[in-house]
Amino acid sequence: MHPKTVIRSLLALLLLTAAASVAAGNEESHPHTAIIAAVKAYLLQTVADGNSQAKIEVTPLDHRLKLRQCDTPLQAFSPPGGSKMGRTSVGIRCENPAPWSIYVSARVALEIPVVSAIRDLARGQAITRADVTLKTMDTTRLLRGYYDSIDEVVGRTLKRRLTRGKAVTPSLLVVQKTIKRGEQVTIVAATGTIEVRMQGKAMNNGNPGDLIPVVNVKSKKKLQARVVSEGLVRVD
Repeated sequence: MHPKTVIRSLLALLLLTAAASVAAGNEESHPHTAIIAAVKAYLLQTVADGNSQAKIEVTPLDHRLKLRQCDTPLQAFSPPGGSKMGRTSVGIRCENPAPWSIYVSARVALEIPVVSAIRDLARGQAITRADVTLKTMDTTRLLRGYYDSIDEVVGRTLKRRLTRGKAVTPSLLVVQKTIKRGEQVTIVAATGTIEVRMQGKAMNNGNPGDLIPVVNVKSKKKLQARVVSEGLVRVD
């Protein structure tokens, strides 16, 4: 090939490369602010259930990240098996003109008033209204659960010691039984359209749906009955 021809070809290639670089540089990048806004909107709707008390913090994107301007609305989605509260991540996808997707880290905190101890409480102590108060806490950190009503815990007994300022959790409280052993109950027995009621005595603790032994007070006969509600059992 003639040297001049080679030079012309190289010049043409350089011009094409330069033109392509300029064109690529002129392509608009999708604003990071729009991506972060899409993440926040998705989390507020799907995770926080629109709760205005939810605090959503999105990790800033690397300023070097350039994603092509999306011509269609961004699509947000949760990764399979991803957590819903606390530290989480959200996928953001673009379909047109050039498909791309990215995962963005975020943290969802839901701060609401929960029942907590005013003072140190001992194991075996029955909780009174003077022992607890409502204190605003981040419920995403209360992995063992919480109560948002003082009425739910008053009169309940503690399994373990509870220190001042800590939240009252279900695992700390002795499980209440609808029917307690030795308690007087009404036994209902039905045959067709006929229903018979008799007085009985519970031989075990039980909650609705539990099958417990009871004794007919009059006949002294022992029966297996299903707990229906407080003070009421039914013979199946």
